[in-house]
Amino acid sequence: MDPSIFRYTWKHSSRAQIWLLVVVVCSLPFYFLSLDLPKQIINGPIEGEGFSSPTDTETALRIAFSIPSWLGGSGEFVLFDGFELSRVTMLVYLCSLFLGFVLINGFFKFYISTFKGRLGERMLRRMRYTLVDTLLRFPMPQFRRMRSSEVATMVKDEVEPLGGFIGDAFVQPAFLLSQAVTAMVFIMLQSWTLGLIAGAVVGVQVVLIPRLRRRLLVLGRERQLTARQLAGRVGEVVEGIVGVRVNDASNWERAEIASRLGRIFFIRFDIYQWKFLVKFINNLLAQVTPFIFYLIGGYFAITGRLDIGQLVAVIAAYRELPSPLKDLIDWDQQRLDVQVKYTQVIEQFAIGNILDPKLQELDPRPAPHIEREIAAANVGIRDESGATLLEPTSLKIVPGEAVAALGPVGAGGEYLAEAFAKLIEPDGGRVTIDGHASDTLPDSFTGRRVGYAEANTYFPQASLHDCLIYGLRHAPLRTIGEDSREKKLHRSEALASGNTETDIADDWIDYEAAGATGPEDLLVRLREILVLVDLEDDVYRLGLRSKMPEATVASLEASILAARDDFRERLAKNRGEQYVEMFDPERYVVNASVRENLIFGVAASEGQAGEQVDTYLASVVAETGLEEKLLEMGLNVAQTLVDLFGDLGPDNPLLERMDLIEPEELEDFKAIARRAASGPIPAIEPGDRRALLRLAYGYVEPRHRHGMLDDALQGAIVAARQAFRDGLPADLSDAVAFYQPGSINPAANVQDNVLFGRIVDTYAEAVERVSALLRETMDALKLTDAIIELGLNFDVGSGAKRLSLSQQQKVALGRALVKRPDFLVVNRALASLDVN
Repeated sequence: MDPSIFRYTWKHSSRAQIWLLVVVVCSLPFYFLSLDLPKQIINGPIEGEGFSSPTDTETALRIAFSIPSWLGGSGEFVLFDGFELSRVTMLVYLCSLFLGFVLINGFFKFYISTFKGRLGERMLRRMRYTLVDTLLRFPMPQFRRMRSSEVATMVKDEVEPLGGFIGDAFVQPAFLLSQAVTAMVFIMLQSWTLGLIAGAVVGVQVVLIPRLRRRLLVLGRERQLTARQLAGRVGEVVEGIVGVRVNDASNWERAEIASRLGRIFFIRFDIYQWKFLVKFINNLLAQVTPFIFYLIGGYFAITGRLDIGQLVAVIAAYRELPSPLKDLIDWDQQRLDVQVKYTQVIEQFAIGNILDPKLQELDPRPAPHIEREIAAANVGIRDESGATLLEPTSLKIVPGEAVAALGPVGAGGEYLAEAFAKLIEPDGGRVTIDGHASDTLPDSFTGRRVGYAEANTYFPQASLHDCLIYGLRHAPLRTIGEDSREKKLHRSEALASGNTETDIADDWIDYEAAGATGPEDLLVRLREILVLVDLEDDVYRLGLRSKMPEATVASLEASILAARDDFRERLAKNRGEQYVEMFDPERYVVNASVRENLIFGVAASEGQAGEQVDTYLASVVAETGLEEKLLEMGLNVAQTLVDLFGDLGPDNPLLERMDLIEPEELEDFKAIARRAASGPIPAIEPGDRRALLRLAYGYVEPRHRHGMLDDALQGAIVAARQAFRDGLPADLSDAVAFYQPGSINPAANVQDNVLFGRIVDTYAEAVERVSALLRETMDALKLTDAIIELGLNFDVGSGAKRLSLSQQQKVALGRALVKRPDFLVVNRALASLDVN
């Protein structure tokens, strides 16, 4: 990117800028005429100039040209004689003409604003794309010195003002300056004296205000730097939250962030003070001139040196003058500010030794295979301080050969692995592939023929499926959908903005590289990889605990119901009916919580829908007479927990056995139990009632064993279940999905739909035996693939935080294997697994 934002803008938008300048020039005659019309309206039909009697007329719209004497002419050349109009008709005509010029001038402004807005957005898109394109070609060591949040802030926020300015870069000063000059020329034509006064005030504004604003540039630069550093520091806190928590460093972090916010506050406060001082001076100068016009212009009008129409026209013209002047001064301030921002951004991206763009060119062709060898010839590696990381090493590996570099962390093997994967540049020697230096080979070759897996692979937020096939997405191989007008528009805009025209919606997956012919075969290949990296069982369990996508519910319903029947048969055949308590709408489910029994389905638990469901449930409990009984149950549970654990210290591990309340809530429930015991149940305070009801809702008799649920209470809960269902408001119909025999629940996960019940976990072997029978059912009905496919759709979260470290490392290895590389580098990729 060019160091000057003006040269960068002109290079990529010169044709559009020239067109805008042509439009500005075309708009000036209409602007000038709109300034002159008020004088004609006042002096003509209003003051009566040319109308000595009511019956007099004046010629309107007469078009004639005088022939100069040096051309031998002595008269006029008339193109159109015009119309004869009375005084009132002339007033209407001139006012209508003025309105027409107002509309024309408004249209010019609208067109220019829209055009330059689109141009600015295109250039902003180009700039952001260029920055990211440059970022993708940074040398790998550079990323170890960068804060990702700071880079993201620069690309997202710091270049945002540049887009708005780029559209104004040339046309705005030309447009504003031309309007100001036109107004000044018009004032001069009416009165030289008033014109010189206006010019003097304008000169002071143009010279003084930009000088006063220079301090704002310095403050703006400081504000930008401190805000960027704040973003980077907040990003560090988020990434290092584990260290903050385990070291009790949260208050230090608060103080450190508060210090940074304090610096930003004082910088911004200085900006506001200086900005409003400049604004005050500018407004003062703008208001002084009308005073002078009224005084001197009025004197000239009284003495006959200036007619009223001219004075009104001058005042109207000057009233138009401050706006373009102010905007022009603002533009100059914005120019200086934007140039500072632009310079700061490109300085961060002006990194030497970035990759040649040709090494990352899009290439849909299959990459050739590694035929002979991959070798390191006297490769030595040093860090930035000059310390040796890897002594000069030579190594040659041929196809079919496996080599292990043994040694502790830091012995050099991991750096050699990074050199083979082009992640680090040797200080001496070179890595070659089939005799070609690896740093000269394009990514379309090394990225497909060399696989790499390490222990700390970062995964963006995506599905498990997308994480595994990431190494298969090199180029759009098949077009998805028709080449519609919308797609053509998006493609043309991408080209106009200097972006790639490739469509992310197309099919980028290289099935052939994975050993598949299409999406169906790819799932088979992914299953092989999951088995190979010992991840299939984990993905299968994720699938069982996943909800079915809405699009597949109808197609899977028959299969899930068949699986439910098959599972029950296998359960009975293996004499395991006691391991699962089946759902029955007419019976209380002992192994489910009180809340689950009341709702007998899956309800929204978060957001506004969750709050509405809780409110409705509370109303049903109150109306059916259950509230007092559940409050008594919750109070008994609270008192029992207080009696059992109330004397234990907050760090006692026995407190972890309480699953109905958190250990830190124990003191609160002590106070609630004490207050509730001092009076009757109906007198319990509303806040305490909600807390006790929460305890009762979570109660499961076989798990907690306080003997709180007798047959009568279970029957009352089942009766309230029916009332809850029958009275469910229409606006909550999408927030609750009920269990029904003979059908599936689209809001429940696959396992709950197949079991249609709860595992009785009071039996030690229940979970293991039920899981084994469930797998037999899925295998027998050929549903395992569908379950694994559901598991592959699992969202791993940002940084794959929803996966364990060992699962992350298995996925990283699987991603390297799925593209069937010729050369696989495993750099301590499974360090978290138990090697014993």
